[in-house]
Amino acid sequence: MPYDFLVLALLFLVPGIVIAFLRPDLRWLMARAALLALPFAATEWLFYPEYWSPRFLFGLADRIGFGIEDVLFVAGLGAFSSTAYAVAFRQGVRLREGVSRPWRRGALAIVAVLALAGALRMVGVPILYAAVVAMGLGAGGVLWARRDLWGPGVLGALVSMGLYLGLCLIFAALVPGVFERAWRPSLLLPGKFLGVPLDELLYGLGAGLAATVFPAWAFGFGFTPLSRR
Repeated sequence: MPYDFLVLALLFLVPGIVIAFLRPDLRWLMARAALLALPFAATEWLFYPEYWSPRFLFGLADRIGFGIEDVLFVAGLGAFSSTAYAVAFRQGVRLREGVSRPWRRGALAIVAVLALAGALRMVGVPILYAAVVAMGLGAGGVLWARRDLWGPGVLGALVSMGLYLGLCLIFAALVPGVFERAWRPSLLLPGKFLGVPLDELLYGLGAGLAATVFPAWAFGFGFTPLSRR
């Protein structure tokens, strides 16, 4: 498969499309989460080719540091990981009072996570682990301020990792041998689960935690059980 990352990126759009169809009440959250995730597409130059070496459309990763696939991937990941908890546990979202400048809060969170990941990378932490630690510490700060998000955050992280694993398994079936061909050997988490590198599952876990709690903090909402009607 000449453009394996494109296949993966398109797969990651599927859960969000399904969720948008089944849960129209969550579309606004998905749209905001996908938009907040877009700056992370530009960090591909930190991962390529140190962490992996897929082929990009038009060779954009070599030209500008990231590709069209990155934009699709982070948007899809943000959409489904921000709503995974709400869908799996039949939760709705309820706006809280007293939250101002939500987009500014979201932008500050993104800058803080990117800055922390960059600082960790500068001191020699491999980029994938730097990204996961930055997301985890940022989410920890949110959870310190919003104790009501502990349950949704942990469960959302686990559900997101499960979805991430499922999509990677489909990806491996569509593009046999891709993880052996395009991924570099792990430095800290050698080994695989069902053929998927453990590093990828760790990233899915961190992304799920961050995507569940950051939008809730930035836009000022909490989770509440859906009506049974």
